[in-house]
Amino acid sequence: MIGYRLWIAVLFIGFGRPDMIEEEILDEILYNYNKLARPGTIEHPTVKVEHGVNLIKIEECDGKTLKAMTWLPIAWTDPRLAWSLDFYDLDALTLPSDLLWTPDIVLYNSPSSHAGNAYNPRVYIFNSGSLSWYPPTTITTNCEGSEIDNTVIFCLMRFGSWSYHGRALDIVLSSDFVDTEDYIEHPEWEYVNSTAYKAVQMYACCPEAYPYVMYNITLRRRDNSQSYNVETNLPHSINGVIESEESKYNVNSDTAVLDKDSNTYQTNNTISGKGSDTDNTDSGGK
Repeated sequence: MIGYRLWIAVLFIGFGRPDMIEEEILDEILYNYNKLARPGTIEHPTVKVEHGVNLIKIEECDGKTLKAMTWLPIAWTDPRLAWSLDFYDLDALTLPSDLLWTPDIVLYNSPSSHAGNAYNPRVYIFNSGSLSWYPPTTITTNCEGSEIDNTVIFCLMRFGSWSYHGRALDIVLSSDFVDTEDYIEHPEWEYVNSTAYKAVQMYACCPEAYPYVMYNITLRRRDNSQSYNVETNLPHSINGVIESEESKYNVNSDTAVLDKDSNTYQTNNTISGKGSDTDNTDSGGK
């Protein structure tokens, strides 16, 4: 019996537990990791967050309110989560978002209390410490009618950090328009175009500026006799944008300038149609 147990022990030691590269990386990068701490450093104190909107489907629209299914691609860097390829032959992995610090980006001008996440996906982490996140989100926002064409409406979405000022977190555009690659046509409302710009808001309470990004989606009500094609396939292209760090969006680098007639800084990219005068908010909310 003793000999049998000795043989089992030798067998266990000889073969042991297999090396798990991903587990070893996680043990290294999550050791003493504090998800409550913003990933700003002494050299780079401001966390830059790239933000975009992928329009997937219009769920409801009555001409005054738009409810839409979207993906909200977000990218940032957390140097604590970097590892060396000299030691690990793996350049990317994924983790549940609730294990990490994530930007608190919200839709400011939603008439509902919060946007609804249909699913909280994992975050893609690359060995350089850069992260990409693609939460699918149902958003609800207000729309305004055109003064020229009563079949056209402009739906505005204003996103920014809820708690961080611009020196702590700087939100930037990943594109100057809404991505519609996976958009499913709506039977009543035709997607016309979209624009986006970055600005910052000053509040009476605080000396710091609060940056935000604004998207304007232009829709036109279809003529009942107008034919249209409805896509029946589910969106599929998101798997193609996580293969490498190089597949992330290019950052819009427009510089914000002060509008002398308000407390709002605005880039040279102006919003089309109505809605460009809605940027000013009082100190009671964002």
